[in-house]
Amino acid sequence: MKGMERRPGRYVALVIVMLGVFMSVLDAVALNIALPAITTYFQVAVADTQWVVTGYLLVQTCFLIICGKIAERVGQAKMFTIGLVVFSLASLLCALSADLTQLIAFRVVQGLGASMMFSVSTAIVFRLFTIKDRGKALGFLGSTVAVGGMLGPVIGGVLVGTFGWQSIFLVNVPIGLFAAVLAFKYLHLDETLSSKFKPDLVGALLWIVMMSALVLALGDIGNTGKVGTTTAGLLVVLVIMLVLFIKRESRIEEPLLDLTIFKVRRFSLLVLSMVAFFISMNMVTILGPFYFEGVMVYDPVMVGLIFMILPAITMFGSPLVGRLYDRKRVFPYTTLAHLIRAASFFTMAYGFMDVNIPLVLIAFVLMGIGTCLFQTPNNAEMMMALPIKKSGQASSVQATTRNLSLAVGVSLATILMTLMMGSMDYGAIAGGPLAGELSDSVATAVAFGGVLSIVGAIISRLGEKGSFPSRNEQ
Repeated sequence: MKGMERRPGRYVALVIVMLGVFMSVLDAVALNIALPAITTYFQVAVADTQWVVTGYLLVQTCFLIICGKIAERVGQAKMFTIGLVVFSLASLLCALSADLTQLIAFRVVQGLGASMMFSVSTAIVFRLFTIKDRGKALGFLGSTVAVGGMLGPVIGGVLVGTFGWQSIFLVNVPIGLFAAVLAFKYLHLDETLSSKFKPDLVGALLWIVMMSALVLALGDIGNTGKVGTTTAGLLVVLVIMLVLFIKRESRIEEPLLDLTIFKVRRFSLLVLSMVAFFISMNMVTILGPFYFEGVMVYDPVMVGLIFMILPAITMFGSPLVGRLYDRKRVFPYTTLAHLIRAASFFTMAYGFMDVNIPLVLIAFVLMGIGTCLFQTPNNAEMMMALPIKKSGQASSVQATTRNLSLAVGVSLATILMTLMMGSMDYGAIAGGPLAGELSDSVATAVAFGGVLSIVGAIISRLGEKGSFPSRNEQ
């Protein structure tokens, strides 16, 4: 690895990882723009089309831990490269789908390819760079996600409007295959592969059922805003699978997920801090559009421009924070980030209730600054909290935590909105004399995001107090 760290080729390898991440993020965001066109093209119900998104998310989340474990045997570079090829070929098949069933099936395969890439992307960057410039590299990776999220709706709208929904998938093919060719040539790591790898098939099955139950339950809550019979049944399955999974993983010699990593106090606190961060994020990203369209009566284009503030700041700010982190590691970055975000949530909530849009825009800027301060330092510290041989597990746990926390955030935001509005219908009050009720409901949920951020700040501070340089940081 030391040789790789000193070669210019590591920056080529970083670009390869960034291309793969950008492609998958862009595809996921742009597809939301294409859903109405897909629904019309196949002449199906909207509920059926949603499985194009749900199937992808389900498989990607379920297989992150599994791919991270397999990478211990085949290598992280090889896992990422295979993921690029699978994602690209699945994209081609998605574009050629003759019916919705085929499209959903190929999206599932595409989700598997994305899981292969995301499970090891942070670990690869971590291995490629030293403590002197690792933060900068992770910052570039973070800005790539922001750029993909920001450009996704724009590129998606242009492609769908000009060439049809198939172009959303076709654009991935040349990018993905080009990145794969580069990966075969330049993406190489000096890894110590596991020599006694034993697939934990039972553990993998329990994990897949458990994650499927959780994702589907959260999706059902997000759609209905309540816990119905179906959701309750899924939660029962979740609890049973969780108990069986913990018992299984605690007993066998080569577990799918080494539960002892959560006994590392620093790592566990960083994971919890990440949970608070991503759950609170959806208090704004999910409910904010309801305020701007229902209270301020802004058109979707204006709402989209307002929400571009966050990724725009992250795009430029993440590399800067990365450089700062490389120069001065001993600083409460994540605690400060949570506190800044808490201030932004409370400011935004007040702005919503007072109908003070300039104040809301200031809150968006503060939130962007807090996001920059959080992501790179938290990701780097999570990776350094465990031994280098556990970097694959750390990376896959990180990606799984992000996905699940965002899903929990969607469900929680929906529940809060439902509780605040009671029996009132959004369509009936939006833009009308009762729009103030909608304003108060969104403001209350956003303020709750501020409370979560304060909790996150406390957790982060506890983790920072336990932080110390380790052998893994050289």
